[in-house]
This record gives sequence, structure tokens and C-alpha cells, in this order.
Amino acid sequence: MPTPPMLDLTRAQEFAVQPGQLRELVVTFEQSLAQEMANIQAGLATEDALKVEYSLHALKGFMPLFAAEPLSQAMTDLYQSSREQPLDEVTLKFTALVPNLNQLLAEVRTWLAPLSPL
Repeated sequence: MPTPPMLDLTRAQEFAVQPGQLRELVVTFEQSLAQEMANIQAGLATEDALKVEYSLHALKGFMPLFAAEPLSQAMTDLYQSSREQPLDEVTLKFTALVPNLNQLLAEVRTWLAPLSPL
């Protein structure tokens, strides 16, 4: 059974009032998502809970604009957990979300591909 799409641009489109703004928003999101995922993985590897929490906070902030509701809510819940639970619990929960986050990143890059300049 195919997995449901992780990318949902409905809310982002509400902010994109000028032509080209949606693409700019998605480009920024793609860069931020990749960077914050790398930051979280680095923070987990070095047991830097503050770094993990900071990056989860950043992801939580922009997920509602670009991600389907279940993934967006999962990131909000994970951020909340990062403030209340030990890092090993956060690690397990983040690791469980990585396939969905990777799928979201792939969907974003696929969406951007036809719009990229040659």
C-alpha cells in the first residue's frame, strides 16, 4: 500500500500572494528541513539535548506550512517531548519519524525539480 504524501502546500499557498513566492518558500523550507535534520542527528550523536531541542523547535515552526497534518502534529509532539523527556526517548521518537521526514524532503525536491532553472 502506498504511503500518503507528506507534502501539503495548502497553508504555504496562503502566504504566497505574489507569483514565485511559493517556490521561494519551498526552496527555503527544503534547505531548512535538510539542515535541521542534520543538526538533530548531530545533536543526538553528541548527546547535545539543547541542540536537538532547538532544531526540533525550528522544524515545529514551519512544518504546519508544508507538511501533512499527521507529520506536522508528530513534530509538535516530538518537540514537546524533547522539553520533558530524556534524550534517549527523544532519539527513539525522532528515529521513528526519519522515514517520513526523508519522504517529505524527497517530495519537496521532486516538487522543485521541474521548476529549477536549467
